[in-house]
Amino acid sequence: MKKDLQSFEEHNKEYNELYTLESMKGVLDNFDKEKSFEVLGFKQALDKISGIDTHIDIGCGSGWLLYKTSPLFKRVIGIEPSKAVVEMDEKIAKERKFTNVEFLNMDMIDGIKKLNIKEPVFITTATVLSHIKDFYVKEFLKVLNDLPEGSALFFDERYDKNIQQNMWHIRSRNWWAKNLPDWQLDFFGLDLSGYKSGIFGTKVKKGRKIENFQLNSVEKVKWHANGLNHKKKRLVRFVKSKLSAKKA
Repeated sequence: MKKDLQSFEEHNKEYNELYTLESMKGVLDNFDKEKSFEVLGFKQALDKISGIDTHIDIGCGSGWLLYKTSPLFKRVIGIEPSKAVVEMDEKIAKERKFTNVEFLNMDMIDGIKKLNIKEPVFITTATVLSHIKDFYVKEFLKVLNDLPEGSALFFDERYDKNIQQNMWHIRSRNWWAKNLPDWQLDFFGLDLSGYKSGIFGTKVKKGRKIENFQLNSVEKVKWHANGLNHKKKRLVRFVKSKLSAKKA
């Protein structure tokens, strides 16, 4: 299967070149100071679920979210393709005695498949899928559609602006609903830096989904107009960069 590896490659380079174990601990402290667990909607999502023993965070990075949910689940798993950051995460988890936290140094699809999930789980992302192209996110969502009934998800991903550009992909509510056909979704509408964010879902039986979030005619026009506007902005930036390069 073809994979979109650009986000992994760029983040992996940062982890290898810019971060040390001590600076990663500083990153964790900043997440606490900024109250990211509450601000990004994860606490609100957790208040909506019960009876789930395992939390799986996709693209866990520094592991900050796992350390926040560790007291709330029996098993907490971070799936992260960067070996460099996983090695730091494992040292921090051991040092801070997070005994139920574990890490899989794998791609998100390979990691979920390896876990061979048979019981309901809670799946999260924190602005991970927005960095990955549509075709590969669709393949990932296909895997989630096979999760057991009663599973839950919360994606801290934007959904209200039609943007498709390098490392920044924002999809509509309808797009998410179409690609998660067996999930009842709720869009939190959290306002983060001018974007609406927060996708909560529960896995239901086939045919039990209530809302498909189809865009009406006016919303479709606005969505396409927004997409054209962002294409125009990208073109203007491209032309300006070329002109600047010529002057230099």
